[in-house]
Amino acid sequence: MRLGRSWRVHGAAAMFVAPALLLYALFIVYPLARSLWGSLFQWRGLRQLGFIGLDNFARLFAEPSLTRVAGALLHNAAWFAGIMLLQNALGLVLAYLLFLRNRGSQLLQSVFFLPAILSPVIVGALWRLLLAPDGPLDAAARAMGLTDAPLTMLGDSSWALWVLIAVDAWNWMGLPVLVFLAGFQAIPSEVFEAARLEGATAARILRSIALPLLLPAVSSLTTLTFINSFNQFDLVYVMEGVQGNPSYSTDTLVTYFYRLAFGAEGSAGITDIGLALALGSGLFLLLSVSTVAILRYFDRKAAAL
Repeated sequence: MRLGRSWRVHGAAAMFVAPALLLYALFIVYPLARSLWGSLFQWRGLRQLGFIGLDNFARLFAEPSLTRVAGALLHNAAWFAGIMLLQNALGLVLAYLLFLRNRGSQLLQSVFFLPAILSPVIVGALWRLLLAPDGPLDAAARAMGLTDAPLTMLGDSSWALWVLIAVDAWNWMGLPVLVFLAGFQAIPSEVFEAARLEGATAARILRSIALPLLLPAVSSLTTLTFINSFNQFDLVYVMEGVQGNPSYSTDTLVTYFYRLAFGAEGSAGITDIGLALALGSGLFLLLSVSTVAILRYFDRKAAAL
């Protein structure tokens, strides 16, 4: 009787889970598997030809693709480091200040999270208008006597990538603020009171007590930041175009994938589906392995506490 009841319970659970699993397999697993399989073939336009094994991957790490891949990979890594510093580290400090400040904290939470409700496409378009030569920020800087030359940060290869990183950090600043604030509020108040009685300063409490207890939040935000940083496309596309202007200084792995897949790479404008699928498969493997490594690292850190 118990066995029959158990089968009925499991059967009902499987019936509810099956539609979600079917959609996941149809829209996630199948496209990934198809991309990995397609990267092993030669392509002519959109036609799949003969099996060539790992030749597309070999071409990916040979010139001229190697220069583009290496440059884009470096830009994605810089994006990850910049977001960790400008968004997550600053978000931790802001969340701590909100936690210490009771009056007006809810209003400030809304202010910090407000940009996150906007699409990166809208954010990129707005900031491109704001940062344009003779734009609002340019006019304000000239009116205050800060500069006589027009603002050309988006056209300067030394500044363009960092401007995009700063815009992305501004767009999503509210997420780490809310996550860390929830983490602070989940810590028993007795822990903070005991630390204050021992004479610990606010900075020492944050560094030595609160931060170790926030490792799950740090782990989640680091993982999400890594995945988002290596999937950057929309903000770059809107603000600097698919070529990652100026002079590929804002090029990312996904913008390079776009150019290969849709024929925007080079002057001929010819698609290279095989190379694009090899790049996409490599990016998928990079994200998968790195995500597992990040999660294991934080698991070991948590176990050591």
